[in-house]
Amino acid sequence: MKKLLCLIGLFFTLNSVLGQISISGKIVSNDEPLPGAHIWMKSNYNINAVTNSNGYFKIAGLNIGDTLVCSFIGYKERILIVAEQDDNVLINMEPFSQQLEIVEVKASVLGAENFAFEKLKPLDIYTNPNSKADALVAINTQMSSTTKDENAAVAFRGASPQQTGYFLNGVPVKNPVKYAQLTNTGTLSIFNTDFLKSATVFPGNPPVEYGQATSGTVVLELADRFPDYWQHTASISMANLGYSARGKLGEKSNLGVFGNYQFDEILKGVNTRNFEDINSFNAYEGGALFTTHQSWGSLKIYQYGLVDSYNFNFEHPSYQDGFLQNAERSITTAQWIQDFGAWQASVVAGNSFSQNHYHFGNLEYSLQNNDPYASANFTYSKEGDVFKTGYAYWNQNSRFQGRVPAFAYALAPEHPSTAIDSKEQLQSHEYYLYGRKKWGEHAFGLGMRTAYIPNSRQQLWSYQFNYLWKINKSLQLKLGHGQYYQTRIDTDPQVIEQAQSSIDLDFKQKGWALHQSFFRNDGDSSIAGSESRLSFFCKQKFQLDQSASFYHQNSNWEWFTRTFLKYIPYPGWNLNASFQAFRGNTFQLVNGAQFISSLDVYAPHAQSSPNFFKPYTNFSIGASKLFQLSSKLNGLVFINMANVFDFKNENSISYNYDYSNYNSNYLTRRSLYAGIIFNIVND
Repeated sequence: MKKLLCLIGLFFTLNSVLGQISISGKIVSNDEPLPGAHIWMKSNYNINAVTNSNGYFKIAGLNIGDTLVCSFIGYKERILIVAEQDDNVLINMEPFSQQLEIVEVKASVLGAENFAFEKLKPLDIYTNPNSKADALVAINTQMSSTTKDENAAVAFRGASPQQTGYFLNGVPVKNPVKYAQLTNTGTLSIFNTDFLKSATVFPGNPPVEYGQATSGTVVLELADRFPDYWQHTASISMANLGYSARGKLGEKSNLGVFGNYQFDEILKGVNTRNFEDINSFNAYEGGALFTTHQSWGSLKIYQYGLVDSYNFNFEHPSYQDGFLQNAERSITTAQWIQDFGAWQASVVAGNSFSQNHYHFGNLEYSLQNNDPYASANFTYSKEGDVFKTGYAYWNQNSRFQGRVPAFAYALAPEHPSTAIDSKEQLQSHEYYLYGRKKWGEHAFGLGMRTAYIPNSRQQLWSYQFNYLWKINKSLQLKLGHGQYYQTRIDTDPQVIEQAQSSIDLDFKQKGWALHQSFFRNDGDSSIAGSESRLSFFCKQKFQLDQSASFYHQNSNWEWFTRTFLKYIPYPGWNLNASFQAFRGNTFQLVNGAQFISSLDVYAPHAQSSPNFFKPYTNFSIGASKLFQLSSKLNGLVFINMANVFDFKNENSISYNYDYSNYNSNYLTRRSLYAGIIFNIVND
């Protein structure tokens, strides 16, 4: 009898084991993959899986009739009953926010189809191996970026970073970076990716509706609404503590708040050599976003504040000490949008305020900028045809106050200095028109923008033409040409004008894509060049992007190359590597110096011909792991190592007291950065 019972038990055990099956497939929302979604057996949480960056998963050890639970923060749970072995399961998850379908959300019509542009969503930024979850750093990894530094200030196609235009919810923002960005760690720009809806990048020939840019333009739009529950995010890293909360207020409104503290102690302690010349850095920032969607339209209001400090060792032949920089910033934006059939009306208002303080030796001054802005826009959009017109008023105000060295070679506190107190104002009234007509696979666009400057009674003009031809499903051609102006005021009013021409080709096939651009910019100098990017995708586990750009400027050839590799060995894991190289910056050596007895310093009086530093090279690696502790708590742990091989990338030189010897100053040496992010749902 015992033998019979053993045989019966063995039979049922073998039947249970041999009867186990696995299922695999993809979790999506609106046909878009959901990386990091969690799926587990309801009766045994240890049997689980996490989707990879393309939404794919595989879960084994199942029996027919088991119940699986699918969850992702911000989405309704899905229940799946195992019926059979299946390797092609498609699970479509519905956002909680879709419960608000009765609320009509108005979003601005960009009409950018004819322009060469790239649109980044928050997920694109978070999964970019080099972005540090920062929108501007992610943009600086694009092939059109020619920033010859490691900060977040974006330069496109050989132009100066000052020629790039930034718009947040339609409001122009100047110099949107922190001083702490100079460490190349943590969050570098003032834009919070958690609250971002999209970042649209125009590397050249930007739409005329966005004036004040003679190179590329970055258009950032914050979220229109949040899920109808409260989500909390806490982040802890070697240089940052952060918290954000976002959710629903009433039936038709949403609120999000965030705060971050950036500090230096851990980062400097772990990466001693890399930060040996940095005395201290810290930043406090916070913001709030409110949106409401009513019958009278959609309203979005955002407020941001920052207090920033950075102190580094600065060696000058006449004086060596800490160079202190402090800044306070405040940005306010308000955007109202309403649809009237095929027409849309929008009103944008805001203000960007900044106050920067600088102190070193006999240099001590502050620079204050206050730039209120308002615009009204009307858009008609139907069946691919677009017409846009609008008016904008921008009042740029600047005050420069303090003391500056009387002689550039004498910077010690006892050396003479000159007091300065100047105020400048630059107002502009601007109007624009843009139209696009579509004929089959062809679309033609034509636009103009004009500005009247009351201070100087000056009339400025911009115009543009663009053309799109969708040759087939895989290939499209874009042509663009325009003349653009930019008004700026830092310490003095400036008007910059530049012409741009570009040809862009996009070719996409299953598993790979190719982009090729040719461009020419004519302003203070002429720049002509090309950009190429080749991307490969293999079995949802491997992605390789290779880009190269070349341009000719001031009788010199500049070049950039970037390689990004991403590999997903297991669900939830992400391994990445990057290699970047570009031609080094120019510098001139001092060949002689004269002693000035009255000041007890040496003054340089001769310089060599321009030279180039060695090419910049940087190989970096990183790894991240998505995890889910429960249906209401998940997170991400990450670690990155920059400049793995510790390349010495020269950026500037410092001289001794009489200019007879010099030392090189380097960009980021080998450094380690790690952190963890938690997401919590509060129903």
